[in-house]
Amino acid sequence: MSAAPTLPGWLEELRARYLSGEASMFIVHGNLRDLHPYAGDDGVLAYLPLRELLERFFARSRDVVVSYNVSEGVKCPDRAFEKRLRAVISVGMALRGEGALGAWPTAPGDVLPLLEGLLTNAAQTSAVILDYVEAIVPMGDLGFMGEQDKANLVALQRWSSAPALLDSDNIVVLCAENLTDVHRRVLSSPQLATVNVPLPDEAARRAFLAQVDREGARSEVSDEQLAKVTAGLSLVQIRGIFRQARQSAEPITFRTVARRKKRVIEQECHGLVEFVDPSHGFADVGGMDRLKDDLMRVAKAIKDGHKARVPMGIIFVGPMGTGKTFMAEAFAAESGLTCLKFKNFREKWVGSTEGNLEKILQVVDGLGYVLLILDEADRSMGSASDGDGGTSSRVIARLKEFMSDTSHRGRVVILMMTNRPDKLDADLKRPGRFDLKVPFFHPEAHSERVAVLAAVARRNQLVLAAGADFERAAVDTEGYSAAELESVVLAAGARAAEAGHAHLEQTDVDEAVADVIPSRDTRMLELMEMLAVFEASARRMLPERFQGMSTDEVHARIDHLRVILGPRA
Repeated sequence: MSAAPTLPGWLEELRARYLSGEASMFIVHGNLRDLHPYAGDDGVLAYLPLRELLERFFARSRDVVVSYNVSEGVKCPDRAFEKRLRAVISVGMALRGEGALGAWPTAPGDVLPLLEGLLTNAAQTSAVILDYVEAIVPMGDLGFMGEQDKANLVALQRWSSAPALLDSDNIVVLCAENLTDVHRRVLSSPQLATVNVPLPDEAARRAFLAQVDREGARSEVSDEQLAKVTAGLSLVQIRGIFRQARQSAEPITFRTVARRKKRVIEQECHGLVEFVDPSHGFADVGGMDRLKDDLMRVAKAIKDGHKARVPMGIIFVGPMGTGKTFMAEAFAAESGLTCLKFKNFREKWVGSTEGNLEKILQVVDGLGYVLLILDEADRSMGSASDGDGGTSSRVIARLKEFMSDTSHRGRVVILMMTNRPDKLDADLKRPGRFDLKVPFFHPEAHSERVAVLAAVARRNQLVLAAGADFERAAVDTEGYSAAELESVVLAAGARAAEAGHAHLEQTDVDEAVADVIPSRDTRMLELMEMLAVFEASARRMLPERFQGMSTDEVHARIDHLRVILGPRA
């Protein structure tokens, strides 16, 4: 294959690996359904769909170029290629004593043997493109696969190792957006090379914006700015922003881009993630000054671009109701990172969970400068078990791999929250993946409880009447969690409304304190507290009563509480 003047990076990689003799069969995955830049011998740059790009590229050096998918069947770039394809296949059929080739079949079981005859014919050079290969060899258990699916699977496995193909100058390209949708027996072939098609980077987006059709579309954002804020979008989606502006007659602004980006990415991830637009910062968080100081240092390092000071991941640990989620959203606001939250990405179908996670990580990697929040991590990312067919172990392994990629430092921060860190895989929590473990506790001091009560009142636009305060409430709520203190303030607000008070009277506050019952599961809460002590990254983050405890003392207390709690622990 001679070099083309301009190729996308992933196609350059495929070309180099083919010419080096590494493989004759490739699977490309990722951002396939996008537009891809290509300049032929004439040097004219065009943005093409995947199949047209591959056909043009291979047509420069192949005698036969053919593509196939289960919907459209067999296709060639033009009549000349189809004529040569028919001639090669007809000769092979005649040598085998078969009848003449009529209309092209569409079923994989009929098409694959014909294409195999083409690939093992050394008389010409050919390129075969199998698109939507997951529809030909879908992921599944062999025991539940139909006979035809098994035959298709064996055919592609044979292609990847057939000496006749390996020794020929022919090439096969399989195309699938998600590798997890393709049967693992095909992917595990040592002769199959994998090539990832990434989302366009800033330079690629800038080049596309320089030639995009702008007729009838107004923009209040410069191309330089637009290239930055469209991170995570494909070129097709960026083109859609201009088309929408043309149809609506509204100019393109930062806000319209942000709204479009939110809709596109949430739709792209099929409800697997949601955008979080924090409406509060650290100033709205009552108390917890020691934690806010540490997190503010991280937020400043992110803003200043000091990547080495930014942890790869952060874990918030502590009992429920201690403000972990609220603090996470405040941190997102202070750091300026785009905040995404995991939704339920687990499914019952084989391979679906891994595919969902892969899609999320692909979007996160494309976006860059993302805070990815995973709440209740012990439930969705708990230690691998034998009862789910290995799904948990594969999910954890993929997340470990993603978090170990040092190119993400300072660009992607994964923030997990859990009250049972002991249920997470130990290797997942190691430094280098989660460098910062922040412990959360119930407000310890009287002043902290006053601060929390006041912050909740401000957030809910509740004003204390003249002469009223939270001092006595803070005394009577010792041991309450932040969530329970919030319940007290909201109950006081409800009582004030019922009594017709314009502001919170002292009696409203006192009656609410007397009425709200805190959690009585004190042993379980204490276990969660001790686990937070055990996981904390630094003693300075701990309340004074825990700072002097040795590791052995913490272990002993945790073991004692587990004995008391029995199976619940």
